[in-house]
Amino acid sequence: MPDPIITNVDVGSVEWQNVKINDDIYTAAGAETLLEGTILARDSVSGKLVPFVDGGVTNENGIPKAVITYELVSTGAGDSAVRVAVSGEVRQERLVIHGGGTITKLILDQLRDFSIVSQNVTELNQLDNQ
Repeated sequence: MPDPIITNVDVGSVEWQNVKINDDIYTAAGAETLLEGTILARDSVSGKLVPFVDGGVTNENGIPKAVITYELVSTGAGDSAVRVAVSGEVRQERLVIHGGGTITKLILDQLRDFSIVSQNVTELNQLDNQ
């Protein structure tokens, strides 16, 4: 008898505990897809959310202030209504930097400065094929 194959399905989201959600406006530079868990910054000129850039210095785009809680698809440049996490505990393994990059302890500390605390969470759910 062959060894059974166990399939783990991760059904969790970026939200973990005590997450406060706010409605806001996101400004896309062009057609793009933001993954759930993408870290966002607030543009100091327009006051709208933009992608966080690690080491960014343009209009405060290097200061993480929110995390998007679902996938957002923009078909072109312009504004979109979004719901973002502005405080609470989020799953660290689900955090994303748009355009690539590594989530560092410095970025996690910056998020914590704005009341977004990351937690390492392993949530495995097994399919029962029996």
